Amino acid sequence: MKLKTLAWLSAGLPLLASCGSIVGAAIPPQTISNPAHLNGATLTSSSPLTVQRVGTSIQYDTSSTIPAGSFDDLDTSSIPLGIKPYAAEIKASLKSVVMTGACAMPASFTLTVDAFAVSVWDSSNKAGAVTLSATPNLNIAATRTDSGVGTSTYSLEAKSVSVGKGDANVPKALMILTTGGKNDVSVSAKISADNDAMAGCSLTFTLGDSSATLSSFH
Repeated sequence: MKLKTLAWLSAGLPLLASCGSIVGAAIPPQTISNPAHLNGATLTSSSPLTVQRVGTSIQYDTSSTIPAGSFDDLDTSSIPLGIKPYAAEIKASLKSVVMTGACAMPASFTLTVDAFAVSVWDSSNKAGAVTLSATPNLNIAATRTDSGVGTSTYSLEAKSVSVGKGDANVPKALMILTTGGKNDVSVSAKISADNDAMAGCSLTFTLGDSSATLSSFH
């Protein structure tokens, strides 16, 4: 899978060979929609919700999908003077969740994203993965839209979580995403709910919109 070529807004900028930093400063932040084709990906809980904190962990990994979801390096060939981005913010939203199991399934509840992380690596070197992480403690309202025997589906309030802003690992992550060939990414989160009766439920989330905004060009 290929990420879309960035539409760098550099046309008309003075190509001053000795002034790359000046040119870089004139390039506005660049946003890539749906990086790595994450929109619509499913994140399944690693275990049912537990009584202690009515929480669990969820994850999605492009290298584990069938077929593999590996993607090409970002195309930065149109940036003048070898200028590169040195800052990035990756955003993602959770669109819906399906709840299953022998547990209480309320009409609505509040979900909290306690931690969120994105890891990237060259497909040939998973051991060299770089992780961007955050602890957003973001509350999201969940409303039941469908139900059946042992299952309920919920829509989730439109809110985004993000990583990368101010993270010292961003330059390393960008190096992976712009050199070395095919890449993979994993998205993981620790989530909890406000209803103890949900203990024992298993959750499968669907990602909504995702994006990556690159900035600080020089």
